[in-house]
Amino acid sequence: MNKSTKGKQGTRGTKQIIEENRQTVDFYFKVFLISNIAYVILRYFIFWDSFTAKFIALYLITALVSFIAYYFISYVGNPILDEKGFAVDYTSDLNMPGHVSEYAKDVILFSVIQYILSLISNYFWLALITIPVYVFIKIWQNFLGPWFFEPAPEEQPQDQKKQKVKTKVVRR
Repeated sequence: MNKSTKGKQGTRGTKQIIEENRQTVDFYFKVFLISNIAYVILRYFIFWDSFTAKFIALYLITALVSFIAYYFISYVGNPILDEKGFAVDYTSDLNMPGHVSEYAKDVILFSVIQYILSLISNYFWLALITIPVYVFIKIWQNFLGPWFFEPAPEEQPQDQKKQKVKTKVVRR
């Protein structure tokens, strides 16, 4: 049975958002930790012959980027505490659609997929090239594109009195 609600969606309370943020941070910590440990164990014990310095460097770069993304999520998801240590408010809702934390979550999940694919073939490390391309596309869509292609503001016709006052001010 599918219930569709009409109207405004119910708001979530501060305690619920704090709890969801904690669960989200815990989940992505587990994903980050398990994927890195599993990759190192599998690569070291099963695929040792292809675990060269180049691929160790690629792994370390990917692990560092995913750790930075996890740290960002945990920093943004920390609640605001009072003097007694109780959560009073939240700094940001990590599960809000369109929030910047979605990109950090995507980075962590992309690194997990990258680890799995690189176990199949080392050529999948080339997929790391897609991250800067994706970042450039998002920057272009959200910042640069609208700024470059924004239409020029239209000049509004001014009445003669305002024009005379403006020219007098300019002459002084």
